[in-house]
Amino acid sequence: MILGAGPAGIGAALALGADAVVLERAREAAGLSGTIPFEGAVFDAGGHSFHTPHPEVRDLVFGALGMFEQTRQARCWYGGRLIDYPFQAHVDQIVDPAIAAECARGLAGAADGSTAPHFEAYLTRRFGDGVARHFLLPYNRKLWGADLSRLGVGWTAERIAAPAAGGEAPANGRRQPLRKDTVVAYPADGGFGEIFTALARRIPALRFGQTIDWIDPVHRELKTRDGGTLRWDRLVSTLALPDLAGLLTARPAWLLPELRRLEAIGLALVMAVVGHPVDTAVQRVYCADVDCPAHKLVINHNSSPALRARPRHGIQAEVSLAGGGPPADLEARVVASLAKIGLIRDARDVIATRVMRIARGYPVPTHDRDAIVARAAAWLEAHGIHSVGRFGEWAYINSDEALHRGLTLGRRLRAA
Repeated sequence: MILGAGPAGIGAALALGADAVVLERAREAAGLSGTIPFEGAVFDAGGHSFHTPHPEVRDLVFGALGMFEQTRQARCWYGGRLIDYPFQAHVDQIVDPAIAAECARGLAGAADGSTAPHFEAYLTRRFGDGVARHFLLPYNRKLWGADLSRLGVGWTAERIAAPAAGGEAPANGRRQPLRKDTVVAYPADGGFGEIFTALARRIPALRFGQTIDWIDPVHRELKTRDGGTLRWDRLVSTLALPDLAGLLTARPAWLLPELRRLEAIGLALVMAVVGHPVDTAVQRVYCADVDCPAHKLVINHNSSPALRARPRHGIQAEVSLAGGGPPADLEARVVASLAKIGLIRDARDVIATRVMRIARGYPVPTHDRDAIVARAAAWLEAHGIHSVGRFGEWAYINSDEALHRGLTLGRRLRAA
């Protein structure tokens, strides 16, 4: 039995084939990788593109539907201009010569940050005081919240780009940070969710509209909201770990309190529909400035020729809720920032906006995260329950990695 038809659940189901039944609460597959059509534009539940260090995952996706590839175009908004991504590799583009020199000096004296005691110290050690103070610290505080010392550093090698413009290509199945020359893919038609809609068609037993009321780990049963009681031999869950623990009819006293210590960042996704094709080829803009509510802007219709050809385009602002709820004038502030950055000519170009909230967008890699998840996973697996995926493992991973981990788990269970 597999709970959830997001990337990890789909991967497990594809590996298990006829041996699995998938229960999905929603009416379609994809989970946090789904697509939202709005007023003639196409948006995703977050900024998505496909790139993977796993050849089998690439072959699976490209074999399921038509995909379009292109070099990723990303910028950082700083000092009133767009600077090539990543910021730390392009400090020569900073307008203010004093700040550019400060950043360059810091980079020249920077060291390996892998032994830093926490994430805030890592940023200064790895990139120097200038880059940290002017961009990386304010950017990451927008995303993760004011206290960056609560984050560990083990995840940074896969996420934070090196100071040099180049870097190593993905190898040995390990994700590398995005670079200026990274090639990304996207469905040739439609939104990112089309990938998982196509893959879900290959699952023999997939039931939509299934909400779970409780899970009995002793008798290996579960009950769905419509009254059905189902028996399972082994259970694969892609539910968020605290939610999974809350459904268990029997559990140790420590399990739920421990899992509730795990942190997640909520998001407000502001979808802005532009009444004409946008005037830029840029796909992502990263913003550290306080005058832009979002930490990341996604120009979604630059993801494929089919989306570029539409008469209306979508720009999405990803706004972290780490500091609390969004301001009442969030939509107006986002539209104003789009005009200031130059992604639209005038605020009147935006013909519609909508805000979508995601309660859990990013799992926070706190210092105790690994120990909490490992202890919970050991108890769950001893009772035939295997938790996988972004919030099933509380791991800051992309959809390709979640798909890969689902496939790997499914094969392991099939061989057992």
